[in-house]
Parts: sequence; structure tokens; C-alpha cells
Amino acid sequence: MPLEVLMGRGWNALEHGHVDGWELRFAAGVTQRANSVLPLAAPADVDKAIAEVERRCAERWLNSVFQIGPGAQPSDLDERLAAKGYSVGSPTLVQMMGAGELQRFADIPADDRIELSEKPSAEWLEFFWSIEGPHDPGDRAISAQILRGTPSVYGELRVDGRIESIGRMALVDGFGGIYCVLTRPESRGHGYSRQVMESLLGEAWTRELNGLWLQVRESNIGAIVLYDSLGFNTVSSYHYRTREL
Repeated sequence: MPLEVLMGRGWNALEHGHVDGWELRFAAGVTQRANSVLPLAAPADVDKAIAEVERRCAERWLNSVFQIGPGAQPSDLDERLAAKGYSVGSPTLVQMMGAGELQRFADIPADDRIELSEKPSAEWLEFFWSIEGPHDPGDRAISAQILRGTPSVYGELRVDGRIESIGRMALVDGFGGIYCVLTRPESRGHGYSRQVMESLLGEAWTRELNGLWLQVRESNIGAIVLYDSLGFNTVSSYHYRTREL
């Protein structure tokens, strides 16, 4: 399964469609990732395919969004979209860790402040939304569907009963995807995200996963430093092209 597809399954849209080799993903506009086109095969008529994407997005009152990485087809799709007035944004790095690297986390001492679960607690969800959004109750219901749409392991670190940091590891086809690594803004600098990550990586080793991926915005220098120090390596990148309604 291509890495782009693995990543998509880790943050699964609620509705999927296809336009001549392109995968369309919809989730009522909640997150770019779940509301974008994954263009992994070249259509016979590219302009016609773009127009059909725009039509289907407009039907749902959504912007037209394409995820553009090295595998985007046709190879000049980015330039074609730019010529049509699509804006560029959210440059993102894709990082990987192989199965062999996970052994380093096999003997991480248990931390009784951290709980791992296969379902997100109500407090986990509230913490996630308080930092990342959404804030609308209807959008939150969709966000919860996206999160629960893929088997996952949820980590939360508590201090004096209060959640200080969280993370999520989606489980897809023998691999794991790291998402939602967040720490309370006023509690940063204590290493909480690292500790949650180490617990998730230890769980990945226990589950004998074939490797892990994560996606991180190029602008998030602190997270990149953390992931590099844990042993993740940048293997790819992507950005979005957007045409607003």
C-alpha cells in the first residue's frame, strides 16, 4: 500500500469517491486531510477531472483541495493547479521510523502518569479539541468519527489528575501512524510530549508493527526536533493546493 494511502487511512474521511484515478475524500470540511483529493493516477483528461472535482466539492459547499506530494499524477498537476488560481499552503514533512528502530523503546520504564487505550476518553477528545479544534458541536461529532474510524491507540499523560499531553497511534495494515501529539500550552518544556511518544513507540514494538509514519508541518520546528531525536527520518513531503468557493 503506498505511503500516501496509509496516511489517508490513518485519518479516514467519512466519504470517498473517485474521478478517473483520483481519490476524493470528504468529511463535511473538518480538516484538510479528510477533505482533499489524493491524485495517485493520471486521468485521461486532466482539465475535465479537475472540473469534476470542483463540481463535487461545490455540491457539498466545500473548497476544492488537492494534496500534492511526489507521487501526485500527472507530474505537472501542481503547475496546472497554480495556473488555475489554486493557492499553496500547509507544507508538511513526512517522516518514518523502521521496525528495527522500535526496539530502543522496548524497555522504556512504565510511567504511571500515562494511560494507553484503544478508545479516546471524553477528556482526551475535549483536550484535543480545546487545542486543535473544531469548536462547533456538529463539527466535533464529525471529528470524533474521523478519529474513531481507524483502529488506534490513544495516549494521555496526567499530572494531578489533569491531562497535560496526548497522542494517537493509528493502526493500518501492520503499520502505525502518529497523530494528535499535543501538550497543554502552559505546560510545554517539561518533556510531556516525548514521554507520550515513547509510550506509543513502546506499544508499537509490543504490537510488532512494521514501522511508523508521522506528518509534521515544516513550520513546527519544536516537533521536528523532537521527532528527529526519537529516530524519525524525513522521507517525503507534501502541500495542499486550494481553490475557494
